[in-house]
Amino acid sequence: MTFPTANNPDVEQTVARLKDLSDQAIEAAKQNGRNWLDAYEQMLNSYLKLQQQAAQGSQVEWVNTLANTNAEFVREMSQAYLSAVREQLK
Repeated sequence: MTFPTANNPDVEQTVARLKDLSDQAIEAAKQNGRNWLDAYEQMLNSYLKLQQQAAQGSQVEWVNTLANTNAEFVREMSQAYLSAVREQLK
C-alpha cells in the first residue's frame, strides 16, 4: 500500500482544485457582500428621505431642522462605514 506524498501528481491536482474552489468561494462571498452593501445603502437612503419628508410635513421648524441634521449625520457616517467595508471587500 502506498501513501500519498507531496510529490504525488494526484495530491497536487487535488490541492490545485481545492485552491480554485476556495478562490471561487471567496470571490462569491465578496460579491455577495458588495451586493448586500449596495442594497443596505439604497434602503438607508430611502429611509432617510422618508424621514426628511415626514419632518417637512410637520410644519414645525425645529422638527424639520432636527430631522434634516440627523439624516445628514447618518448619511455621512454610513458613507464612511460603507466605504471602509467596500475597501475591505476588494
